[in-house]
Amino acid sequence: MLISHVKKGQLFFLATFAAMIAAGTCLLALPFWTPEKNFPFINAVFMAVSSVCVTGLETNDISEFSFAGQLIILLLIQLGAIGIMTLSASILLALGRGLSFSDTLMISNLNDNFSLRGTEILTRIVVRYALFCEAAGAVLIYIGLMFNDPSGNGFGVGELVKPERYIINAWHAVFLGVSGFCNAGFSPIPGSLSKTNALVQFVIACQVILGGLGIYVIYDLREWVLKKRHFLRLHSKVVLSTNAVLLLLGTLCVLILSFDSGRPLSLFDAFCLSAFSRTAGFSAFAGGAYFSPGVALVVIVLMLIGGAPGSTAGGMKVTTAAVAFAAIRNTLQGNREVLIFKRSVEMNIVLRAFTMMVIFLLLFCIGGTVLHTLNPAEIPLLDTMFEAASALTTTGLSMGVTSKLTLGGKIFVIMLMIIGRLGPFTILLFLLSREKPGVLKYPAERVIIG
Repeated sequence: MLISHVKKGQLFFLATFAAMIAAGTCLLALPFWTPEKNFPFINAVFMAVSSVCVTGLETNDISEFSFAGQLIILLLIQLGAIGIMTLSASILLALGRGLSFSDTLMISNLNDNFSLRGTEILTRIVVRYALFCEAAGAVLIYIGLMFNDPSGNGFGVGELVKPERYIINAWHAVFLGVSGFCNAGFSPIPGSLSKTNALVQFVIACQVILGGLGIYVIYDLREWVLKKRHFLRLHSKVVLSTNAVLLLLGTLCVLILSFDSGRPLSLFDAFCLSAFSRTAGFSAFAGGAYFSPGVALVVIVLMLIGGAPGSTAGGMKVTTAAVAFAAIRNTLQGNREVLIFKRSVEMNIVLRAFTMMVIFLLLFCIGGTVLHTLNPAEIPLLDTMFEAASALTTTGLSMGVTSKLTLGGKIFVIMLMIIGRLGPFTILLFLLSREKPGVLKYPAERVIIG
């Protein structure tokens, strides 16, 4: 019975995402709010997929769309980020109906740390947490934008009293608040965040980090604080510690390797790039197309790792990388078990982690190679590999390639974005549906490695 519920959930998940992409494409294809009169249909599809998959890659700058067009994109981002399963559950709860047992069982089976009774509470918490973070972020971003001077020459009294300045900044703050927490990377301000001040960039970086923690960690932290538990679950420890290590190492590597480009980054810019590379896609400084090869490779690694399960981020997930690293470390130490924080990780979890990692790396290599063959030869291989990693991990960073893609290249990037957004979830459901208790015990035999 569990397998049938998983398959139904998988089909529902895919169908709902397809419906949102189709609706977004139809709306963005209308000539009323597009950046140009003859807006190509493929661009409408591209922007709809990028919005629903919270990727951030764009054929046209968001600032070129009208207010209605930006509002459509924002709604697609919000719906896509919350997640179809959490969204469907929250709708039922909002209507005053409880979740059915099959729906609760399907959601609960995605993570072994939560009981069936806690699943409904979890779905309530994720919506409240998302709305609170987005609202708080929007307020802080608005304050930062009111003190922001893109020209650097000072506002003057006349500029400060313009009423349209307050209205535009309010809309930009709301858009960036949602886009930041959802790890979308879209910005209604030309040049992404390169023309904003440090306060705005820091707030959005914090939102990206909070959005990438995942609902399971937030639930665990809530229980730890409110119920005064003396411990965090292993999942939360792994996510928090791995995030901290990746953020620190990413900042240091980007800072050091940026000297090769002749345009070394500041410590703050390196921190922002390290945070945004984890599937957010914002650019805090001009010149993203001038990454040195070393910085580009570091960003690709960070993009592939991504955020935590149950978060708005993409990638293979930090827990996948952490379990794989722990397996390698324990093997080198001679341990027969995979130990993390003095806890043993079940072998089926280790196998899932390596399966997810190998699949992601294969998709990245194949995607980058195919994308390179579909586009003009003057686009370097590193740029197309970077673009493929950005699309597959739903990050949105680009080395200036997106606008140069051919029709075939755009279609292929669309496919990569959909695979990157739906892939980890559908692969997990597939693995769960394939699990079965062992009936026979086969004799063990050694295979020579190395």
